[in-house]
Amino acid sequence: MSSPSPQAPNETIAQLEEIMGIEDSRALAATYLKEYDGLFRTLISGPREEQHRAAHSLKSSSRHMGLTPLTQKFADIETRLLQSDGKLETQDIMSIMKTFEQLIPPLRKYAQASSQ
Repeated sequence: MSSPSPQAPNETIAQLEEIMGIEDSRALAATYLKEYDGLFRTLISGPREEQHRAAHSLKSSSRHMGLTPLTQKFADIETRLLQSDGKLETQDIMSIMKTFEQLIPPLRKYAQASSQ
């Protein structure tokens, strides 16, 4: 007997399901999870222009996944990186990693249901 598939982990994903359907929403969540690591690595160690671009991409894609606390962190970093003296701090990285690990398990479970 198989267990029921996970429900949408938040209201934003539930809205995506209404627009795109469940499978496409799960595929989008899976894509977010797949691309997150590379963008995060660029944010941490890339040239400044690429850091800004990564912060913008992570902000936007986190918003689409309904991950509001991450969206705000990336928005703050994006704004800071536009300033001539703005830079990414170690505390930013640690805060993002902690928030990601807190928020991501329901999204990961949801995304993985598409491959079962």
